[in-house]
Amino acid sequence: MNTPAPLSVEEAEQRVLGWQAKLHRWAEEDSERRFGDLFNLLCEPATLLVAWERVKRNRGSQTAGVDGQTRTRVEELGVQRVLSELRGSLRDRSYAPLPARERAIPKRGSGKVRKLGIPALRDRIVQMAAKLVLEPILETDFCPISYGFRPGRRTQDAIEHVRRFINAPSLYEWVIEGDVEDCFGSIHHGLLMAELRRRVTDKRVLRLVRQFLAAGVMREHGSLAATPSGAPQGAILSPLLANVALSVLDRHFEAAWNAHSSQERSRRRARGHPSYRMVRYADDFVVLVHGTRAQAEAIKETAATLLRDQLRLTLSPEKTRITHVDDGFDFLGFRIVRLPRPGRASAAFSFPSRTAVNRLRHRIKTLTGRFTTSLSLDALLHALNPVLRGWTNYYRHAASKRCFAYLDHYLWTRLVLWLRKKHPRLTWKQVRRQYWGRNWTSTEGTRPYWPTTVAVTRYIPRRRHLPWAAPRIAEPSLASA
Repeated sequence: MNTPAPLSVEEAEQRVLGWQAKLHRWAEEDSERRFGDLFNLLCEPATLLVAWERVKRNRGSQTAGVDGQTRTRVEELGVQRVLSELRGSLRDRSYAPLPARERAIPKRGSGKVRKLGIPALRDRIVQMAAKLVLEPILETDFCPISYGFRPGRRTQDAIEHVRRFINAPSLYEWVIEGDVEDCFGSIHHGLLMAELRRRVTDKRVLRLVRQFLAAGVMREHGSLAATPSGAPQGAILSPLLANVALSVLDRHFEAAWNAHSSQERSRRRARGHPSYRMVRYADDFVVLVHGTRAQAEAIKETAATLLRDQLRLTLSPEKTRITHVDDGFDFLGFRIVRLPRPGRASAAFSFPSRTAVNRLRHRIKTLTGRFTTSLSLDALLHALNPVLRGWTNYYRHAASKRCFAYLDHYLWTRLVLWLRKKHPRLTWKQVRRQYWGRNWTSTEGTRPYWPTTVAVTRYIPRRRHLPWAAPRIAEPSLASA
């Protein structure tokens, strides 16, 4: 019997995109529709191949789970062989995910640690396949006020949403800064599965998701710990599942917003009633309130009660507070504050937060410390430049020009100190002659990535494009209240 030729990556991508578009369209047309027989799509060779390609492209593919396998090992064994074995084990129900390998990362300045769970590479492939199947369906149910870990959305969109409600004509003045305490580690499995069943009826897919949640964690000292609640932070499927769980909170605030038209909200505010709008990014959210501080306190208590009663989650007491927009608040690494403008109405400005700047300074200082003087200047710049490029591109749509100028000066100072430590017996003139050419280019041809070379521009919200949706879907209107 002739064996069919293996699919190419391009053919697999087109096949997966085809049924993703159908699932998304059906889910969008009927908000009550529930989907069965998704497991066959998950086990398709095309789905597993696309999942492997996306896992392979991730830098973490060279990080092993508890089985010790990395992308290199899978390629040595043969990609088609590994995918065929995975497909067979899924089909005969012998597949069982391995525990995630725990990795504790210290949170700088707080003394706490963030615990990441690193699944085995084969489990990552299956999780990515599950995400390819579930995301087009679940995306239609997510509210427009949710921005984290969703296709076609980014942090700048969330920041612009917040700024629009602070600026005229909305003029929302109070902000509830909310943070769900240990969100990924505290998600209630039963409540999460109940939310999934609103859309998915395929018992095999639900069983697979439940297996991932209950796989356990291998501690750093080698002991195996059960996971009666939570989703491993670091697993591919966890952000999608967290959005599913927190969509209960989104729907509460979205329903309160949609209960009144813009004119009705204006009349209610005139009678002393508050207006409020939430913007959420993963487990961080802000609620903008047009009213009094006492009304903001009441809304905060309502949100805390909802999280506690319906999701079994709690708000972090250290990070949840109520702030006036003129005093400023931090959100997603930005400092947002309303400032007066001569001759014009006050406006909300976003700046890189002090915490974000300090973290970058610490990173630069670490890379230019005494223990790196054995590196060549070219190697040091190749380590520094990606950090600077990523940081400045993230903040280039904020009011960052002065911050970038300060970082230029700080980077220059650290490089000079590093070169003086590397060559304590040379004068600065000799060091410059040996290492720098014209326009501060090293002898190997590498230049430092100076932050001031990045143009600071105003962010223009883009039309949202979902890869499986045609035609393009416009962003929800930010017309205010």
